[in-house]
Amino acid sequence: MITVIADDLTGAAELAGISLRYGLRTELCTGDVKDTDADVLVVSTDSRSMNKEAAVKITIDVLKQVLPLKPALVYKKIDSVLRGYVLDELEVQMQLMGKDSAFILPANPSLGRTIRNGEYFIDGKRITDTGFASDPEFPVQSSGIRSMLKDDSVAVCKTGDTLSIGIVVGEAENEKEVQVWADKIGDDRVLAGAGDFYTALLRRQHKECQKEDKQVQLPFLYVCGTAYDQSVKRVNEISGKLDAVMYINKQMILSPSSDNSAWFEQCQEKLQRCQKTVIAFEKSQIPAGSPASELRDTMAKTVKQVVERNTVRELFIEGGSTATAILDELDIKHLKPVNELKRGVVRMRAGDLYITVKPGSYELPDEIKDLFELKT
Repeated sequence: MITVIADDLTGAAELAGISLRYGLRTELCTGDVKDTDADVLVVSTDSRSMNKEAAVKITIDVLKQVLPLKPALVYKKIDSVLRGYVLDELEVQMQLMGKDSAFILPANPSLGRTIRNGEYFIDGKRITDTGFASDPEFPVQSSGIRSMLKDDSVAVCKTGDTLSIGIVVGEAENEKEVQVWADKIGDDRVLAGAGDFYTALLRRQHKECQKEDKQVQLPFLYVCGTAYDQSVKRVNEISGKLDAVMYINKQMILSPSSDNSAWFEQCQEKLQRCQKTVIAFEKSQIPAGSPASELRDTMAKTVKQVVERNTVRELFIEGGSTATAILDELDIKHLKPVNELKRGVVRMRAGDLYITVKPGSYELPDEIKDLFELKT
C-alpha cells in the first residue's frame, strides 16, 4: 500500500486523482486513519491552514497512525510553491521514520512550474512576479528556493549532482527531469513533493488506465473560497451570464448569528430555478482586516445551511482550506474518489453527495465550464 500525507485537501484530492488514473483503488480521509485494503490511502491533515505548532502535532499524530500499517511508500504531498510548514513537518517525519535524509521535488513542469538555478518560475516568470507574491497567508517574497523555505542549509541540486545527507531539493525544468529524479531516488530518503513527482514514482510500476467519464448531476452548488485572480474573474463571468451567483454579504461575516433568512431564501430560489448556483465572496463586502480563518468559517457555515435546506447532489469547492472547513461542518471524514475530471480536480463521493475539490490556481474542467456556459 502507498500512503500519501497531504497538507491540504485539494493536494490530497489531486494525488487521489492521479492514483485513480493509474488504476489504483484509492481512499481519502480527513479524520482518524483506519486500516484499509485500498492500494492508496490519502490522508489530508489541513496543516497548511494551522499555526506551526499545530501543524507539526497533527503531522506526528497522522504518522503514528500510518506507520503501523507498514506502507511500501509514505509520500509527503506539499504545496508545489512551498507554502506552509514544509521543513518542520518533513523533519518530524524523518525522525519518526528513522531516516536522516529527505528529497523534495516541488516543481510541476506539466503545469508550468519549474525550478532552475535555485529559483522558482511559473510559466517562465519568477514566482515573485505572479499572484503568489500576494498570497493572503503565505506571501512569496523571494524566488530563491532557500529563501522560500527560510533555510540556507537546504541543498538545491540538479539531476546530475551527487546528493548529500540531509534535506535536498531537486531542480526540474521539464517532465523528463522529474522522471530522472524518480528513477534515481531510493527508499533511504523520505520523499516529498508535488503531483508531477508522485506521478513519476507511480509510472515506475504502473500504467495509465482509460479515463471513465461521469456526468455532473443537478442541483449543483459551486463554492468559490479562493482569492486567486482567475477564480474571481470566473465568478464575475458567471454572474454576467446567469442569475446564479450568491455573494456572502458583510452582515453574514460580522454577525453570523443575525437573521439572514432572506439571503438563504434567495439562494434557494436560484438553486431551484437554475439548478446550479455559485456562492462566493465579493471583495467590497469583506470587512477590512478580516482573517482568512474567519472567512473560511463563514463560508463553511453558510454552505452547510444551504445543503441542509436544499437538495444538492453535487458540491464543487475551490480552495483547499475552504473545502476542509466545509467538510468539517458537514461532518464528512471519509471520501471515495470516483474520477479525475482534470489534473487536480477530483470528484469524490460521500454517501449520496458528490464532492469535487479544486485548487484555486488550477484550470477549471470542461464539464464545469459547459455547465455555466463559460469560455473554453
